[in-house]
Amino acid sequence: MANLAANPWALFPADVAVATITGGTGLTLNADGTVTITTTGALTFNTTGVPPAFWFTVINATAAAYNGFYDLISGLSGATSFVMKPQFVIPAGTAQSGGGTIGQCIYPWEVRIEDISWQNPTVAGQVLDLRDRNGNPIWQATSIGAGSQNRGKVFWVSGVTPIQIPSGVVLATID
Repeated sequence: MANLAANPWALFPADVAVATITGGTGLTLNADGTVTITTTGALTFNTTGVPPAFWFTVINATAAAYNGFYDLISGLSGATSFVMKPQFVIPAGTAQSGGGTIGQCIYPWEVRIEDISWQNPTVAGQVLDLRDRNGNPIWQATSIGAGSQNRGKVFWVSGVTPIQIPSGVVLATID
């Protein structure tokens, strides 16, 4: 479980909660402005914390109008169908879409990350992918070998959604 109570923050592979959105029909705009999201496999997400983080980020949807930050309305961890409220406006009449990825946003507010490092990946070629709550890349890196370290300066970001942390630990110094 991510340690967001201490400084630096520590993010682990177990903090990644993502699923592939069903192609073609996985994103449906409902009359009330919510979106029904269907995934190809179970989306098992973190249900602990204060408050529990029931925010999600959609990236790489076929129809870009669906990409962004969502709040969970209904659907349980381990399910494949969810109703979520976008924290942005999707124009009425937007056609059903699909494809892409949904990931749990573990911190939805603005934060200043002074320094960030990915430590101890297990093999070369692994890819780290951290996004902000809207799906914009915060930091993406490729490991060069077991036990290596990759560092960066990030500064202000709007939330943190881990898409891939294949191994090791990500440490983020918060200012």
